[in-house]
Amino acid sequence: MKNNKTLESLQEDLRVAEEAGDIAEVSKNHHLMGVIYQNKGDYDKALECYRQALSVAEETGDIAEVSKNYNQIGIVHQKRGDYDRALEFSRKALEIAEKTGDIAEVSRSYHQIGIVHQKRGDFDTAFDFHQKALCISEKIRDIAGISKSYNQMGIVHQNRGDYDWALDFYQQSLEMAEKIGDTAMISVGYQNVGIVHQKKGDYDKALEFSQKALEIKENTEDFYGILRIYGQMGLVYQLKGDNDRALEFSHKALEIAEKIGDIAGVSRSYNQIGVIHQNRGDNENALEFHRKALEIAEKIGDITEVSTSHHHLGIVHQNRGDNENALEFHRKALEIAEKIGDVAGVSKSYHQIGMVHQNRGDNDSALEFHRKALEIAEKIGDIAGVSRSYHQIGLVHQNRGDFNKALEFYQKALEISKKVGDIAGIATSIGMVGKVMQMKKNYVDAFIDYLISLDIFEKLGSPNVNIVHGFITELTKEMGEGDFNKLLDGFKNQS
Repeated sequence: MKNNKTLESLQEDLRVAEEAGDIAEVSKNHHLMGVIYQNKGDYDKALECYRQALSVAEETGDIAEVSKNYNQIGIVHQKRGDYDRALEFSRKALEIAEKTGDIAEVSRSYHQIGIVHQKRGDFDTAFDFHQKALCISEKIRDIAGISKSYNQMGIVHQNRGDYDWALDFYQQSLEMAEKIGDTAMISVGYQNVGIVHQKKGDYDKALEFSQKALEIKENTEDFYGILRIYGQMGLVYQLKGDNDRALEFSHKALEIAEKIGDIAGVSRSYNQIGVIHQNRGDNENALEFHRKALEIAEKIGDITEVSTSHHHLGIVHQNRGDNENALEFHRKALEIAEKIGDVAGVSKSYHQIGMVHQNRGDNDSALEFHRKALEIAEKIGDIAGVSRSYHQIGLVHQNRGDFNKALEFYQKALEISKKVGDIAGIATSIGMVGKVMQMKKNYVDAFIDYLISLDIFEKLGSPNVNIVHGFITELTKEMGEGDFNKLLDGFKNQS
């Protein structure tokens, strides 16, 4: 149900409908007001409107409207991170749609149930429901529905770190959207393709696709879409190490969120700005923005954003060397993830807790938590999570001086990065293999690995070139300038 009306005009329409006793219009206006409040991140008001629309629909026996409102109530609970309640209402909607034979609403319910499982990190179940939705859309020749299902299936693969498969599904989604001239979906497709390139570490390609998505949105009044793209571009510039541009785009996103009253968007923007300050080493400003984000998220009952804020606050305290506070915040994030059944979130928190123990020099506890994170990642098919855990386990073994074990895990991480096309991941793993080779006094292999890693990061325009340059500087000092120059001469003679 598309709606181009403002909240004020809908409130006026509602008043007129109530005076005229037009119950169907009363229900419709409550529903549309709910959509506006939902988009603004004002979830309590959204729920109030949907419940009023639901009440009218139940009173008049309009079963189709009852199903639609159940679905919308489920979406609000999903956005807040209350996944059990979200599933409860989406299943109610599905039950009615199946009973009445409303195939389109059955497909929509499958779509929503798939998204909830996706958010929880249950990727296999999510994929099953998106496939069910896709089958129905294909059966009734709903090309827009087919495009949406392909897009969601791409998101599932993206979230588990299977980037080539994700790109394949996004391309199929784009083809369908282009076929029917669905510009909104084309923009979403470009944005998602950009996100995959960002996750692969190809930041220039990521920006190219984000720019394409933005060009489409700028010709519309979809401020929510523009806001999301600005936020995404801010993130890419942040990953490139261009903190000034990152702040510029993140502040643009924040301005739009404040202008349109998108409370949840304001909270997300505060968190993103906090991360940029964190990367600049400005921990005080980082804490300030993460606390602002947390305050809003708690106020609107956005459980997932509360957890995200705890996660970021934990990292800032980690960076400050305040391990006790870091653990406290990561445990809070873990508690929420366990409570709402966010399996991927549980794995992420275990990973961070493991890193805190690493920082403390408690390698046994670090290994315990990284193994827990790895176990979950393997169970849910989170390939990117498996690779991250291998990398960290390798680092723990390196810190313990067990270089062969460290190499074993770095090689495992490298194999995954090559398999899924994670270019930045390949460069990172090769760089770490080089570090171990240096520790084993195998300077020639170490230098070769550093050069390969450096070459990849330079092509990507990644700030990680500075880390590799640091490794090479350490290698020069360790070898002594004379021996290092001999090493260089050897390479020059070979070429």
